[in-house]
This record gives sequence, structure tokens and C-alpha cells, in this order.
Amino acid sequence: MGSIALMPFLMSLFLSTTIFLNTFSSYASLLTYTDHCASMVPNTTPNESKFKVFPLAELQVGYYLGGSDDSLRNRKQKHVTLRIKNVYETNVSGILNVGAMLMVPSATTYYHVNVGNSTHANIWHCKRSSIRFSLYGFWSESSGKLCMIGSEIGECLEHLEIVLKLYNVVNLSNTISTLVTGRFESLSPKHEVSYFEPISLFIFPRMGYDYEYTLDTKEAKNESSDEGGLVPGLAINLIRLCSNIYPMINGIYDLQYHSDCYSEKNCSPLWGDSRQLPYIVSLEGMVCSDVKQRVKVLIGFGNIDSGYRWSFNPNATLVGEGWWDERKNQLHVIACRFLGVEESVASVHVGDCSTRMSLRIPKIWSINDASSIVGQIWSNKTVGDAAYFKRIILRSHQDKRTRVSGIKYEYTKLEKVRKLCPRQEPLKNKGIRYPYVNSSDMRIEFSVGYSDQILAWGYCDPLVINDQIQQKNLDENFVPKSSHTQPFISANSSSTYLYNISYQISFSLVPDAKLGEENSIFNTTENATETVNVSAEGVYDVEAGSLCMVGCRNLGSENKMPTTASVDCEILVKFQFLPPNAKNNGCYNIKGSMESNRKISDPLYFKPLDLFSVAFYTTEAK
Repeated sequence: MGSIALMPFLMSLFLSTTIFLNTFSSYASLLTYTDHCASMVPNTTPNESKFKVFPLAELQVGYYLGGSDDSLRNRKQKHVTLRIKNVYETNVSGILNVGAMLMVPSATTYYHVNVGNSTHANIWHCKRSSIRFSLYGFWSESSGKLCMIGSEIGECLEHLEIVLKLYNVVNLSNTISTLVTGRFESLSPKHEVSYFEPISLFIFPRMGYDYEYTLDTKEAKNESSDEGGLVPGLAINLIRLCSNIYPMINGIYDLQYHSDCYSEKNCSPLWGDSRQLPYIVSLEGMVCSDVKQRVKVLIGFGNIDSGYRWSFNPNATLVGEGWWDERKNQLHVIACRFLGVEESVASVHVGDCSTRMSLRIPKIWSINDASSIVGQIWSNKTVGDAAYFKRIILRSHQDKRTRVSGIKYEYTKLEKVRKLCPRQEPLKNKGIRYPYVNSSDMRIEFSVGYSDQILAWGYCDPLVINDQIQQKNLDENFVPKSSHTQPFISANSSSTYLYNISYQISFSLVPDAKLGEENSIFNTTENATETVNVSAEGVYDVEAGSLCMVGCRNLGSENKMPTTASVDCEILVKFQFLPPNAKNNGCYNIKGSMESNRKISDPLYFKPLDLFSVAFYTTEAK
């Protein structure tokens, strides 16, 4: 048949890990166990007729860190899962025999196959969703250590042998400090293509009994009373706390720092080598109790380089417990760090619970802030302490839209819009129809033209129509079904076809775009950017098919708290829907513009932009 050899790379071998237990015993495996595990947990004789209860529940979920940096970069979250199957007594008291199966979901592994004496090599693809390892080992009750060895099962990777070492597998209460750590190592020589760098494992174990909330909420309640004068948020249904909290917690949030945070000193919530200013924070609900009205949450910090994805890193991750404050309608969280990371994986433990966090659902949205979730992160340490950092604002990412019943939108720019865009009476009896305000046609995808070139692509997404929050990514536990939007009656007209409307607008430069002008909207901010985000509000006239809005944008860094001086609201945005039967040279169904109301001499002035869109109307106002 010819020889088969692995190519010099094994793409993304460890994307996430699932462990199942299954006993196998042979002379070779026992010999390997003696070589690699006996010094950790002695090799004893199992009694397969006597089953024992293991400290961990059958299925465990955790995270891993390490492996090949090139293959793991920019990957999604790296999960590990541990399933206990067979546990037996041995001839030594306090030592149990454990069997396992380790499944590692992976990318394609390539094989190089030579057929006969042919000089041509064929590439075969071993396309498998996971790699499975059969494991065998022993656990010590006194030390809490588990050591297992095994090899890959199947035809994809022959003779790939591994050793798994876990620490802190103990019969103790399930609390915030309960953490199983370990290492997953290749037994292949470094020069072999099947070799991979050691991988660290972090498992928050599921025990055979309920999680026990232990952090002191009374002390934290007193600390949370001073949060910068934030108004209370909206209430949630406490009878279904967990089903309401999870949609609120889970997701990515943007972080905003005080304007004087130009370095990490007294500003970063991180320690060690990762002590920098993270741009985002990821929240993940882990355990929740409707009865105790408490939740356990994982808090992970990251930056823009991660592409708004977070991967577990003990230097940039906290674990905490939270509870709902009915008086302020806020979720308060006490968060703890992972300590001992610099020493060894076996020494990693949970401690230093000095970080605080609050989350709330704001009652009022406006052009300046339409975040569905807002909150703060701070330290209860005193200024001068190495772990102290200034308060950080967190806001739900622009793409996260949790619509909650009771939110009100406060229009502040309508008078300015009416002055800039006085209404003109539409032509009568022409049978012209334009998109209905509640139709999907009101979401506009457009190109940005400037100096006879396409400069950028973007979209306008309706946020509010009159007083109705537009419903996107709804959760039934939060938001009732939408009702029909009614137009308002203008004070200057008897027409009922005018609608107050609010939009979120975003557009990004196309590749190799040539700005060529100092007064481009892309380089009038604190830092030149490839994406422009504008919040706008105004009036849509259904009879005329016209949309006129005033827009605002943050001129500073996205991760600095905005001030009056850092927000530009002198922006005029217009769109004109063209009748479906209009030819318009066969080009566009919607024409628009974005321009600055400032004088040319103003440093914030930017040259006007033309906006174009092709639309196929799905619904029309009659």
C-alpha cells in the first residue's frame, strides 16, 4: 500500500475538548502509566466488581489554554468537557481506578500518501469532527490528583499517545473557589509531527450536589450604594429570574474608561503580564438559582484584536457571584481573580474577591445612548493599592439588542430637524406610494460615494419608530409582542403620515479606499478610523418618501467615556425614497446624503457624502 505519514502540520488539533471515560487495560498501557503517572498516583490493582462514586458528576465543562499558538489564534472559545464513565475500587484504600474517553473536536488533518513507486503524492483529507482518546488511570482521594494515559481511537491519528493530569479533584463543597486544573500533554517526541505543546485545563466542576453561594452580599450591598448617581434600571420578573438574567448577562460588552486613562496605571482591571487596558468584556452565566435568586458568572476581558471574541485566560478572567437588587433594579456581582498562575497549573486557585460589577437595564434611551444593558466595574481596594483601578463603564455591544418592555426613547433633536427640513406638501393624486414605516424596507443598506468613487459600504437600522422600540433578537421573557405603530399628527399639518424615527447608522471603508482629503469624515476624530458610527433621529414623511435626521457621533476613542466636547451632533442625514416606477436612469431607488452643518473652517467639518441604495419595496403605504 505504501507509507503514510502526517504532514508537518496538524491544523487546530485542540479547538475544544470533551472527555468520556472508558476502561482499557493492557500491559503496554500499564507500563506507560508507570512511566508517566506512578509518581503522581501509584499504580494499583482495580476491582471491577466494586463500583465507587466519584467526586465529580458524570459530565464536566471547562476551558483550555495552550497548544499550538499558530493553529489556535483567533479561534472561538476553547471548551473542555469531562464525562465520568467507570470508577472502581482498588486494592489500596483511598485510590480509585478511573476510565475515560477524551474527544477533541478539530479541523481537518492531512495525510500524505505514496502509492507504489509513483513519484506523485496524493493528499487525502481525514475529515473528522473530533479526535477520540481512550484513557485509563488512577485517582488519589488524599491528594485530589488524577492521572490518566491513553491513545487515539480510529484511523485518523495512529499511535498518538497522551497523558492527562488533573489537580484539586476533591470531595468538598461546591463553591466559588472550587476549581479543577490540569495539563494535557503529548507523549510524542518533539520532532514528531504528532507532537503538540502542553495544554492547561481549567474546569469549574459540576458536583453531585447543588452549588453553594458563599460570597458576602451584605458588605457588597453597602459598597454598591455609591455608583456615581446612576438612576435605577427597569425591573425584571424575579419569579423567572434565571430565564431573565441569562439573556441579560451572556454576551460581549464594550468598555469605556475615564479620559485620563492613557496608560494602564490605576485603570486596568487586569494583573500580571496581561495588565493592559482591555476593550471588551465577555459575560457568561454558569449557575443560577431561582430559589436563592443568585447567579454565578464568568467575566473575561479581551481586546479588539480578538475580533469581539473571548477565549479563557486566567490572567484576564474573573469568576463571581451575583444577586438582583430589587430596590435599584440592578444585578450586583462580587468577582474573584485566579491566583498562582505564574507558579504552576497545579497552584492556580480562586482568590482576591475585591472586584465589583453592576448591570442594569436603562429606563430611557436617547440619541446619545441606546445601550440595552449598561453597568460599571470597579475595585473596592483603596487608591495606592496594587489591585486598585478606576471605575469602568460597560455597555452592551452595538449588535446586542435586548428589547425590554418599559423602555422609553427620549427624542431631543426633532425641533432642529423641523427647522433644517421644513415639510413640503407632496404631489396630490399621482398614485405614488412609498415604503410603509414598519416594513423591512426601512432598513437601508447603502454605498457611500465621494469624488466619483465608492468609498464605503454601510447600513441604517431603525431603532425606534415614534415611541415603539423596534424588535430585533427578541426574548419573550422580556418583551411583549409588537403593536401596530400609529403616525403622529404634525402641529403644522393635518396629515397623519409623519413618523418620528431613530436610526443606528454604520459604514466602513472599502478595501484600498483613497480618502485624499483632510476633511474626510474618517479622519476628523481623535484617531483615524475605518468605521463611522452615527446615531440619528428625525422624521419620516410617508407621503413624500423623505427621511430627514440629525446625527451624532463620538469623536473620541470608542473606549473613552464621551464628554460634551467629544460628541458631534452637527450632522444632517437625508434619504429620499424614489417611486418604484421611476426610472432614475436605472441606477438607484434610494438617494441620500450626509453632511456637516459646521463651517468649513471648523476642524470637525467634513465634506458631504452621497449615499446610494437599490431597494425592492416589499410593502408600500397606501
